[in-house]
Amino acid sequence: MQILHVIHSVDPRSGGPSHALRGLVRAQIDRGHRLAIVATMAQSAEPWAPGSEFVRRMLADPAFTGADLVLGRAWGRRRPWSRFSYCPQTVRLLARRLANSSTRPDVIHIHGQFSHLTIRAAQLARRWKIPYIIRPAGSFDAECLKKGMARWKRLFLDLFHRRDLQLAAAVHVTSQAEAEHLARLVPGCRLAVIPHGVELPPPALDGVNTLLMRYPQLQAKRAILYMSRLHEKKRPLWLLEAFVRLQAEFPNLALLLAGPDAGLEATLRAQVQHAGLDGRVTFPGFLQGTDKAAAFCLANVFCLPSQDENFGVAVVEAMAHGVPVVVTPGVASHVYVDAAGCGLTVEDSIEGVTDGIRKMLLADKNELGRRGREYVEKHLSWPVIAKQVEELYQSVVTS
Repeated sequence: MQILHVIHSVDPRSGGPSHALRGLVRAQIDRGHRLAIVATMAQSAEPWAPGSEFVRRMLADPAFTGADLVLGRAWGRRRPWSRFSYCPQTVRLLARRLANSSTRPDVIHIHGQFSHLTIRAAQLARRWKIPYIIRPAGSFDAECLKKGMARWKRLFLDLFHRRDLQLAAAVHVTSQAEAEHLARLVPGCRLAVIPHGVELPPPALDGVNTLLMRYPQLQAKRAILYMSRLHEKKRPLWLLEAFVRLQAEFPNLALLLAGPDAGLEATLRAQVQHAGLDGRVTFPGFLQGTDKAAAFCLANVFCLPSQDENFGVAVVEAMAHGVPVVVTPGVASHVYVDAAGCGLTVEDSIEGVTDGIRKMLLADKNELGRRGREYVEKHLSWPVIAKQVEELYQSVVTS
């Protein structure tokens, strides 16, 4: 099958949508499909790389080996313009691909909304009568619609996205909660619930010693790991407060706040300094590859106390690495933590987060880790998820 993925940005710092696309692309290539990806050159965070350097990095990304990656220019670096990214050149590249019978795909998978490219992708798919699937990636969650130019989002929903969703061959949602919300918001959608997948890590992971050399303060410590954007919605401040409260009980505890800054890092650092925790709280920034795997390997507990999370890929990654998990009810992937019995979904409060971490630190990490790994391997590994996505493609192509 010839598959075309369309996404606003493939910058790995942009979070869940880009990260999930990488895993899906690799699994689809392994299953013998022909893959193409059209995206803009938009970057998600500083430091900004020159355009040519960014393109070179993305083309060299092992996740895209074997796929035809097309990147076009986009306008707007700062928010909110960076999110919409006006990109006439990229749209033209997409249109040429669809007009050419040799590069025209059997199905188009559109990831994310509220961008110039994804809006035009749905319109062009209808023009060329190509079935398309939209994965909103949480764009229409209630909390997302309330924040950041809420009026413009509602306007775009009414002008473009409602029609795009209703005319899509399918709308790919990653949780039952997202499906229920979207069914109320845009009646008439053909919804398909397929979660994100994750890669199963090898038994022995490299990079731990390298990470410890870079951050020697983590040596011989029991670590709480947070891995997400440092954003108010993710509530890392709650986790920092829980860490402060646990100091007396667990004097050998360290906190690892891993993720790109999304407006909250300066506040977090000030709080750390005020509490006298400079040597016990580490800010390694955005981690990937062996550094990311090493952080999971060092962690005794993973915690994501987010207010609202459409899925929460890092939660499932922690499970795959055998790390006990503490999450709040707003994180949609909490259902997998509960089903696996590898952690806790706690009361939505600082007290709940504190108590949940305490219980995980006192529990049998090896047993909880085993449960999480086994559940992911059976239900949430990329080969399993890619097969479900493939079945969805076949159903929309043949119907």
